[in-house]
Amino acid sequence: MIEALALVGKQWFARIVSLCVIGPICAGIASGVVAPDGSRHTTFLTSHSMGSGIVALAMVLGLTMVMGVVIGRGVDRREGVLNIAFVFGWVAWTSGRMGEMYRFSPDSGTLIKVSIETLIIGVAVLIAMMLMTKPEKDDGQSDEVSRFDCSFLIASLLSTRGIASMLAAIAGGLVVSYLWGQSDLPGQSTGVGLFAGIGAGLIGTLVSTSMNKNEPGENATPFAPIMIGVMLCGVLGPIIGMIQPGPGGLLASIISGHLPGYLIVSPIAWSMGALLGVPIGHSWVEHSAQQAAGAQAKPA
Repeated sequence: MIEALALVGKQWFARIVSLCVIGPICAGIASGVVAPDGSRHTTFLTSHSMGSGIVALAMVLGLTMVMGVVIGRGVDRREGVLNIAFVFGWVAWTSGRMGEMYRFSPDSGTLIKVSIETLIIGVAVLIAMMLMTKPEKDDGQSDEVSRFDCSFLIASLLSTRGIASMLAAIAGGLVVSYLWGQSDLPGQSTGVGLFAGIGAGLIGTLVSTSMNKNEPGENATPFAPIMIGVMLCGVLGPIIGMIQPGPGGLLASIISGHLPGYLIVSPIAWSMGALLGVPIGHSWVEHSAQQAAGAQAKPA
């Protein structure tokens, strides 16, 4: 009883710190990044000064990752992942509009910078999640689904189920963002990133579960391939944008209000969606599979 209460206390303390302390600090650091036109409609790498943008990005990632690793080791991995998502959500919610950024600089260079920034954030997240997981299999946490140690990560990504779930997550995330993304407002960008993560979690877990030959729950789908798939959506989205609508049609899409959904999600919102949305979609599928298995096991 006391241990359970202590765990709940740790969880809520961690959430208060991330939502009320680290989140606002990181949002404040990000707000200091200025676009070439003097507005705040920019990302870290597309800002007026590349150097200041890189420093700000390093500060935000450093604070967030250290906080996440401390919480992941001190409480549990899922709590660490959740709190990193909370901080990223703060930054994404208070950032500028992606469409206004493209309006000022509708060229391939901007799209490439957005893609690179998303990749950098994703790599930092993966490193933090690997640091949350001790290399030993028995690291005091029996949650195999949230493991991110190097050997487990490689095994998950090289397995047939892992590759299939990651590809399904990429497809699902891009499709959901395309269908849901109607406006480049920061709240919409954050929401689309979250729904893309949920959709990818659902689709990726469904694909993996359908390929599982064991009993449901015996070999549960890990988060790693699906989360990586969602973060890759943010890398691939700008690259797709170089083809459709293309640099030449980017400004016309913004003016007409038809900017593709995969271009309105900010780089940090993609990682937020991966960390917060994937576990939601994943849990829905796993819970439904367990219920179905339990119903089949009952005698007629």
